Amino acid sequence: MRKASKREKKAIYRYNEEDERTLLEDILGFVKVFAITAIVILVFMNFIAHPIKVNGKSMDPTLEDGEFGFTSLASVWLNQINRYDIIVVTTQQDMTDSQTGETTNETIQIVKRVIGMPGDTVSCIDDEIYINGAKLDEDYIDPDYIKECREKYGYFNQIEQISTDDEGRTVVDYVDFPEVTLGEDEYFVMGDNRPVSKDSRDSAIGVIQRNQIYGVGVLVLYPFDELGLKG
Repeated sequence: MRKASKREKKAIYRYNEEDERTLLEDILGFVKVFAITAIVILVFMNFIAHPIKVNGKSMDPTLEDGEFGFTSLASVWLNQINRYDIIVVTTQQDMTDSQTGETTNETIQIVKRVIGMPGDTVSCIDDEIYINGAKLDEDYIDPDYIKECREKYGYFNQIEQISTDDEGRTVVDYVDFPEVTLGEDEYFVMGDNRPVSKDSRDSAIGVIQRNQIYGVGVLVLYPFDELGLKG
């Protein structure tokens, strides 16, 4: 077998050096692309939009339980919050562990619709919402669906009223609510499925402060047949 000449050995050595440099450049290029992608994702999720999953039936049939998508954070920073907008709200709720029975107060996100804006006076008369004395047009509510839910659950645009009877037992009634005037940074929110929605009518949630609004609108990505912007 013929031995490689010095010139051939030098060529092989040069080839290996160039190969190593190419590999290193490829690795650095990959790291750079990965870092840029990570930064873009972080900026997107923290300043532009954030993933959200709908839990429960309070926004039926507009948004259904289990739907997944993104909510706009940018709209909040730009103060683009309007009546009828679907928003994601951060609030506190007591959660009970099914195994231990322990109750803890946790921060959760709920999806509701803006009904009352800062400075508005909101009221409910005979199951109709009024804003500053004028009946609110709510064409996003499905009358047939609400009728079915109302027959099942027994109330519509009412608030929870808790009292105690003569024997000291807690009594929960749902009644029309009187006028509620909102402050400078306050919003009155409700779910589209009024009979089952816990919202500003409920003392556990109440009127929403501006700093509780996390996102505006929900772009549904899943299930695919519901793809589109809601709110």
